[in-house]
Amino acid sequence: MNTEAFTTLRLVREAIGQIQVQLNDPTYSAADKGLLEQALDNLLDKEDIIISNSLQAMVDKLNDSNTSLEGIIADMKKASAKISAVADSIKKVANVVGVLAEITSKAIAAGLV
Repeated sequence: MNTEAFTTLRLVREAIGQIQVQLNDPTYSAADKGLLEQALDNLLDKEDIIISNSLQAMVDKLNDSNTSLEGIIADMKKASAKISAVADSIKKVANVVGVLAEITSKAIAAGLV
């Protein structure tokens, strides 16, 4: 998540918190509470969008870097036996990163995050 997204998310969450406190105030009219609820719904949607976009960007970057890493691993395996052993360790990392990207992508698609 970049700095702008993180800052925006923090501000959105602060506003959500303020609205949630205000919704418990019995002095607000039903109409005022309705407006607060609309604002809360809108802010919750924004929070979801920021998180989803950040996660999708992370998945895209992981996939891109993993593709690059796979190429390096292939070159290492062609080099010498000594460096090929190192490539096996790096391949394990690439596999785990690939699984993380896949799980995150599926969670995004299913609306879980």
